[in-house]
Amino acid sequence: MKILHVAPYFYGAWAYGGIPRLAWHLAAEQAAAGHQVDAVTTDVCDATQRLTGGDYGREGVRVRVYRNLSNSLAYHLQLFTPTGIGAERVRIRDYDVVHVHGHRNFLSSAMIRFAAHRRVPVVLMPNGTFVNIERRTGLKAAYDFFLGRREVGMVSGFVAVAEAERDQMTHLGIDSSRIRVIPDGVEMSCDTMGQSFKREFGLGDYVLYLGKITPRKGIDHLIRALPLLKDTGLILAIAGNDMGYQAKLAALAHEVGVEDRVRFTGLVTGGLKASAYRQARVTVYAGRDEIFGLVPWESILCGTPVIVADDCGCGEWVRAGQAGQVVSYADPAALAAAIEDRDPERDRAAIERGQAFCRDRLSWKRIAAEMVEYYRSLS
Repeated sequence: MKILHVAPYFYGAWAYGGIPRLAWHLAAEQAAAGHQVDAVTTDVCDATQRLTGGDYGREGVRVRVYRNLSNSLAYHLQLFTPTGIGAERVRIRDYDVVHVHGHRNFLSSAMIRFAAHRRVPVVLMPNGTFVNIERRTGLKAAYDFFLGRREVGMVSGFVAVAEAERDQMTHLGIDSSRIRVIPDGVEMSCDTMGQSFKREFGLGDYVLYLGKITPRKGIDHLIRALPLLKDTGLILAIAGNDMGYQAKLAALAHEVGVEDRVRFTGLVTGGLKASAYRQARVTVYAGRDEIFGLVPWESILCGTPVIVADDCGCGEWVRAGQAGQVVSYADPAALAAAIEDRDPERDRAAIERGQAFCRDRLSWKRIAAEMVEYYRSLS
């Protein structure tokens, strides 16, 4: 097949969370399976940097990069303004399917309209962005009113990464027959490349949170759990990109008297990220509306037990793999009890089950094949 992936952030834009990684791995795996795979994206990298080098090819995927008018607006408001995107209006007719990652951005808007005009099937995979939650809800509502509702009507099919996300979509009026549940794949190199997270940041024993620093990630509840722990020397390491919420968390840590036990390390990648997982006592990912959650599975692949919240798809999949502890969302006491409830034999068994589940159900080879089968059903 000739497949075009569309995502406002792609390979290298790791500060934007899971979607760029997911879009990249899916595209690369489909290319490895012999399909012609291209991608359209913008030049975002992080809060201060853009990707350099323009269009490129990587592992069989040809990537076309469009420059945003403002990198700052892209990062802080998710306002992507790709200049020259009109060039795709004609190119899009060359594809059998257009796979759009994420929702509510001007890149996706343009590409969905171009595809509809050329009668090319479009698959929308929101990965948790379909509902209007957390930040910029007013802007999102305005987008839905002026653009989003019409775009959704142009989409041929939807991919939900969990039953919980399918329920969100049907609640918002999408016919369940138009939705296929296909989870995200998981891939993680656990090679530390000689790096040590503990040494880099001067840490002793620690609990790890890794991910974007935003309100819905439940980090505030994790901070409130610290004073409840019997082990008063245990550190909370918060490794991730600040999306404007870190100052409030620092103030909360001071308020509850644990500021000396909370460390913000910033974004970690590569060997340092692997070391962060491998050296942690436990990884905690206890947010709300977490439609899948890559972090727990990456931790499991690196051999570290996980605690997740039961709020959404993350708990759904961890339960399915019997791969870790699931606690109630927004319950610091339950988090503290779970952090202290460490049984090496039980943890080892859960990790082994989780790793087997990753190899089977969450392998990118399987996910890529399921996705192609779904594309073909829409032709």
